[in-house]
Amino acid sequence: MRTLQKLTQRFCLGALATLTFGSALAADPGVTNEKLVLGAVIPLSGPPSIIGKAIATTLKVWEQDVNSRGGIGYVPQRTVQGLKKLIDVEQIFALIGTSGSSQLLAMLPIIDEQKIPAINHIAVNSAHFNPPHKTLFNIGATYCQEVSASMKHLVTSQKLQGSKFGLIFQEDDYGTDVKCGYEQALKELGLKSSIEVAYKRGAKDFSAEVLSVQRAGATFVLTGGIITETAAMLKEIAKNQMQAVRLAAHPSHLPAVLALAGPAADGVYVAEYVPPVTDTQTQGIGKLTALTYKYFSANEVKDMNRYSLTAYVGVQLLESALNACAKNLTRACVVEKLEQTKNFTSDGIMAPLTFGPNIRQSGTRPILLKANASAGKFERASEFLSSK
Repeated sequence: MRTLQKLTQRFCLGALATLTFGSALAADPGVTNEKLVLGAVIPLSGPPSIIGKAIATTLKVWEQDVNSRGGIGYVPQRTVQGLKKLIDVEQIFALIGTSGSSQLLAMLPIIDEQKIPAINHIAVNSAHFNPPHKTLFNIGATYCQEVSASMKHLVTSQKLQGSKFGLIFQEDDYGTDVKCGYEQALKELGLKSSIEVAYKRGAKDFSAEVLSVQRAGATFVLTGGIITETAAMLKEIAKNQMQAVRLAAHPSHLPAVLALAGPAADGVYVAEYVPPVTDTQTQGIGKLTALTYKYFSANEVKDMNRYSLTAYVGVQLLESALNACAKNLTRACVVEKLEQTKNFTSDGIMAPLTFGPNIRQSGTRPILLKANASAGKFERASEFLSSK
């Protein structure tokens, strides 16, 4: 049987998961009769660590869970440097974490050259799948896709067509994708934007930007921040006593936003494609929470967030393909089985996943959430919506 090694942590996590295995020896790196080595490149220091640490815990939970079930096949820049080390030194078989959007773009030439099966469950950009990359499978919507679909649903369901629409967005690739969703939604609804205000990455003070949208008369504001930026915008909107519907993209679906913004976060909508992590009545979330309690502690459960959920779906998807190739475990077989995925369910964590020839993105159906500041959590404001 082949086992999962412990995850090794550096600036970018070299997540070494060694799965127990029970089949014939294959020729690809990272697989022997005793173990299967998988890797992930995720941030474990600085502000992005709130994402990376949640993912790391989930990958460890999955490692423990798979090995406790007998393993696979058992019947009854610094980011680029990190990837090169996983390939050259650790000799990984597959990649189960691909860091942020721009970091993945930097790694893609190596992933393509080495033909490494890779699951992107962290940040999906259209450049990751258009054109498609043979061995890279992306789960989740782009910011453009989730914002467009969620905004259209929110406007039509709440009868907000008479609103004045405003956008505050970050001046980079992330902001461009958020702006894409905002403009696409308004175009399809036959509505117009009142104002669009850009800010520089790393900005802390949003008084000028919020004042601009207020002076434009905006009654619907898309706050295109990430964590601290969204919290600062929400506090400024509350301070100015603006009566506006507020919508944010999924990076704001984190407990830190609620903690930083306080009461100002109450009622803000979030465009997402996974439910709140506290929604343990959803079967898949309940299972992951129970496994985290089983293998770790209440502290790790407390630190779970939306990236824990997407990571869990990603490794379950890979596990399905690994088991399908158990008798002849090669990278080519795993990629083939991933490509043949049809309606893969994650017990309610995401909409079913389907891939195919030249189809390398799935799970794009969004879900709208709403912040309950007094309870310190996000709640469902819709079921899964159409991705169109």
